[in-house]
Amino acid sequence: MKNLISCLDLSKKEIKEVIDLALKIKKGDFIPDFSGKVLTLIFASPSLRTRLSFANGFQKFGGAVSVLDAANSWNFEFRENTKMDGTTQEHFQDMIRVVSRYSDVIGIRDASLATKDPVTKSESSWEETKKNDHLVKFAKHAEKPVINMESNVFHPCQALADSMTMLENTEKKEEEIKVALTWAPHPKPLPLATPHSQMLLPSRLGMKVNLVCPPGFELDPEILKEAKKNASGFEIHHEQNILKEMDFVIAKSWASLRYFGNWSEEKKYRNKFSDWTLNEKKIGKAKFMHCLPIRRNVVATDKLLDSKNSLIIDEAENRMWAQIALLEKVLGKMAK
Repeated sequence: MKNLISCLDLSKKEIKEVIDLALKIKKGDFIPDFSGKVLTLIFASPSLRTRLSFANGFQKFGGAVSVLDAANSWNFEFRENTKMDGTTQEHFQDMIRVVSRYSDVIGIRDASLATKDPVTKSESSWEETKKNDHLVKFAKHAEKPVINMESNVFHPCQALADSMTMLENTEKKEEEIKVALTWAPHPKPLPLATPHSQMLLPSRLGMKVNLVCPPGFELDPEILKEAKKNASGFEIHHEQNILKEMDFVIAKSWASLRYFGNWSEEKKYRNKFSDWTLNEKKIGKAKFMHCLPIRRNVVATDKLLDSKNSLIIDEAENRMWAQIALLEKVLGKMAK
């Protein structure tokens, strides 16, 4: 494996290999050795779990980690074959090749909607946002493996941890597992990278996948087509009453593609579904998951988040184990 940009870069066999190895590492049955290796993490978007899970995991097994916050570096130019006589000081092609010489593997997080700003400022359409994916450009010119730590379209590392958490908490075979990805309320439109990946990876494992969302919040059609192709069952529901039938319920908010870029109208529309907050009654006996951070009592109630059916902390911990296994595979030291 050279790069991991999307869940589509992983076959079912590779996904299972990474998850199986992650479970072994977590139990102490396999000990990676990253001594003498350098992991460079580049963040153009805020992070807590991604930063710590990658850095602490790699260091736990002897590796060295460098972290670059893009906001504290030069302004990067992403247009190719352009005259740089404006406000940008460094071309991304030069930067990523230099970073490659300093590193053995590179993680990059660059999602335009993943900001700490109280309102969304980007006015780009979804088609523009989807095409303007810096991760693809970085991977094209990098001389070392690139791992996507969240882009505009995909967040494969979160999806690996989610699937690991589900397999860790059931005795069912993959094709028997029923999982629902449900939209939830939020004060602002959020990126689609995480829900895209949370839909794709379980489907690639052959699970029965359900998308639960208000009309107008369906995910990218190409993602849905791919999920439907691989899942043992695939359905879209516009009501939450299906959630009680699930083994796992993954909650996440995301922007409406119907109003993408027109954020004042998007806000008016999303506010109509404030009653989509998740609670114990809605999901019944299903296990509850969320990638964090979460707006308590907006996305889900305190009672649900702190219940015995909530897996949110285990899910966050598994980011580290899944990524350690991924790095082991990327660096070519997979256990035989």
